[in-house]
Formats: sequence, C-alpha cells, structure tokens
Amino acid sequence: MTSDEEVSGVMAGDGYYDRHSATQQGAAVIGLDLLRTAIAESDRGAMESPKIADLGCAQGHNSLAPMKAAIGAVRRRTTADIDIVHTDLPGNDWTSLFEVIEHDPASYMVGHKNDVHPSVIGRSFYKELFAPATLTAAWSSSSLHWLSASPGPVADNFFVQSSTDHVAIERYRSRSVTDWTDFLARRSVELAPTASVVFVDVLMGDARGGVAGTMGSEALFDTLEQALRAARSAGTITAEEYAAMVYPTWFRSLDEVRAPFAPAFTGPGGETLQLVTLEPTTLADPFLAAYDTSGDAGAYARQQAGFLRGFLEPSFGTALPRRTAPQRTAILDAVFADAERRIAADPRAVSPTYKLAAGRIRRAA
Repeated sequence: MTSDEEVSGVMAGDGYYDRHSATQQGAAVIGLDLLRTAIAESDRGAMESPKIADLGCAQGHNSLAPMKAAIGAVRRRTTADIDIVHTDLPGNDWTSLFEVIEHDPASYMVGHKNDVHPSVIGRSFYKELFAPATLTAAWSSSSLHWLSASPGPVADNFFVQSSTDHVAIERYRSRSVTDWTDFLARRSVELAPTASVVFVDVLMGDARGGVAGTMGSEALFDTLEQALRAARSAGTITAEEYAAMVYPTWFRSLDEVRAPFAPAFTGPGGETLQLVTLEPTTLADPFLAAYDTSGDAGAYARQQAGFLRGFLEPSFGTALPRRTAPQRTAILDAVFADAERRIAADPRAVSPTYKLAAGRIRRAA
C-alpha cells in the first residue's frame, strides 16, 4: 500500500483532477499580484540565478498562470535564464504535468523554449527541497491545508472540522500546527534573503459569539457525507471503512496562520520570516453562473461531484485496503453518484462561496 504521507495530497490521476479543478484555478488567480510584487520587491541578489518553486503542483494546469506571472516579473528585473521547479508527492500524476507543460497552448513555455527550464521534485513540501538561499520566489495554491499524513479515522464525518469527534479534531489540529511550522522552517532556509513565498489557501472563518467558524462549502460537503452514511447503512462499506474515509486536511483560521509570526518566525539557522500580507477573501462558485443560465441541475451536479472526486478519491481509496481494485472503483462510483444526485436535487442550497486567504511571507535580508 502507498504510505499515508504519500497519499495525503495526491489527486485523482490521468488528468482527472485538472479537468475538474475550476475552483482551484479560480483560487490561484487571487494570488498573482502578490507574486508579481514579491519578485519586484526582492533584492538584486535574489535575481542572480532565478529559481521559482511551484509547491504542490498537482497536474500542472493551475500552475500555468502563476508561473507566467512569475516569469514576467523576473523578466522585468533580469535577462538571466529561469528555472521553474514543480514539486509534489512521489505518487503525483507526473505524466499529466509533463503533457501540460509541453503541449498546453497556455503553457508558460510558449515563447520561452530557450530561457526557461522546467523540472520536478517528487517530495513533500514539508521536507527539504532546495539548497539554502537559492529560491527567488515560491508559490503554493490550494495545497497548504493538506496534512503531511492522515491523523487517522474520524467517527462521524469525512471532514474533521464538521465532526463532533473531539479526539480526532485535536489530532488533526495538532498535526496542522506541526506541519505549518515545518513548512516555514524549510522555506526559511531555501528562500534567498528578501525572497518570498506567496500562497492562496482555504480559510476557516473565526468562531464568533460561540458559533463555530465556517469555510463556505459545508452544504456541498454534506451531500457527500450523507452519501457515505447511506453507503454505511446499506452495508456497501463497513463502519470501519466509513470512519477511515477522511479528508486529511485542516483549514486554518487567520489566527492559526499568524500564530508562528510573533512578530516573526525564526528558522533553524536563525533565518527570519515575516508575514508581510495576509488577506481574507472569497471565491464564488465557478459553476453557478452556467446553472443560472441553463437551469441544468444535472450538469451542475456532475461538475461539483467531479470537483469533489478529483481531490478526495485517492484518500477515500486508501480506506478500502481489503477490497480489490474493481470493488474500490465500484464503491466510490456509487458514493460519488449518490452525492451527485443529492446536489442535483437543490443546486442553490448547496452552492458554496469559498473563504480563502492570500498571503506573502518574506525572508528578511
């Protein structure tokens, strides 16, 4: 079996994730100006051998616009050759990434065959990836909520932050704190002085007046949760399998993002990171406008179910280790088809407005 560490964050393969990631693509756009500013404001030393890290690249389509923005910003500073390094877990769909970079009409390589050099690293971004002080900038979008490994089963909901399993909640929260610290420690070493990592990620709203915070897609997630419970009730999956079908993530609040910066984060060698920008924002449902125009609830439901399956199928599949591959496929087909039917029953009731945060973290000179 693939390790929990490798599965946590791997997307559905054969290009499926890319084809169903309009939401993540919309999120990435939010951080482009921050990325341009980060490169423009870095010192000349960070431009000597320009290297841009794409942390959590998945299958590449949603990296094209950010890498184009980074190349454009670097070109305004220097004519030096640029290295673009895409990173993700060893089990990532690298074949689809290579196809996108080489053949997509929107590839950042168009017009840059001789001066931009793409490469990949198959390793978790919670570990060391680059030599010290070599990164001109780093980028991460829709990735930092993924935990380095699954903290284990959850009794009553695939999304732990909608659970009442307080023991599981604390396990996931604790792993998130460790992972965020590890991510910052690695980047503090790898960024050149004055270079930045720019990120866009999902945001858990702060609790207010005793009411728990929300992240905007609870109703959509609930359609899948109801489908999982129905499968358990029907005996399609066991109670043990149900509890193991988890989304191994933690959606941080603004306070949780800020926590290591008090007022600055100190890396393992004394390097200093400053949280320059942290902006909460929202992202509209990318599929709702088409539904409003067409009234086609089935098409809307297929898009949302595909979106959910794109990032959850690999993690859910690991909850079925004693099933054959055809059995796993049949079970997950049925679960996501049931979620699709529930979405189609009332699209407006489940349509999300996502909460996001865009941030920039700069290594001090």
